[in-house]
Amino acid sequence: MKIGSGHCRWSCALLLLVGGLSIASLIGCAATDIAPASRLHEGKVTLSWDDVPGAASYNVYFSRSPGVTKSKGVKIRNASNPITIVDLEPGKPYYFVVTMVDEEGESAESVEKSQLAAETAGPLHFDNIFPEKRTPATQVKAGQASDGQATLSWDSVAGAESYNIYWRGSPGVNRQNGTKISKATSPYTLKGLERGKTYYFVITAVKGNSESKESSEISFKVK
Repeated sequence: MKIGSGHCRWSCALLLLVGGLSIASLIGCAATDIAPASRLHEGKVTLSWDDVPGAASYNVYFSRSPGVTKSKGVKIRNASNPITIVDLEPGKPYYFVVTMVDEEGESAESVEKSQLAAETAGPLHFDNIFPEKRTPATQVKAGQASDGQATLSWDSVAGAESYNIYWRGSPGVNRQNGTKISKATSPYTLKGLERGKTYYFVITAVKGNSESKESSEISFKVK
């Protein structure tokens, strides 16, 4: 019985040793041969947008839920254009907005867009963002100014939905002190002006509730 008991103790010790080596072997295999789960699948989205004149930098905000804002989203500061966002969950939708930063500070959010994250970065482009920053400056043209009339024309602004004209009979016209003509189309003829008098005009571009800065001022002397 003593021999049997000793034999049992040696057998148990041998099994423990072999089992320990097997576990160590599996652990070593897991550390070197099996990629972590997070590396097996990685979702990506590539964003790009039209540059805005005067922009110093851009910020990107994104979320898994719609309704992204500057206060409700993950922020990527000083985002390059284009930018690829990684470590997203493949097959899941993500929502994005872009803001621009200029001398006046950070803009409001762009229109929100969404994209499914994929292992191959899917492209998502923002067209004509912030048309209110794309003023028709120096693009307003003087047309005919006779018979108590003055005709204005201007180059279209990418993304603009409409235009406003502001005018008055003295220089320094702006949105606050000028007479407003909403939803003007180019060319536009103002009638009933006083002959021999000089009038001053600016144009703004409009998209939704956003209105651009005033264009450069031009003037007409009505004949």
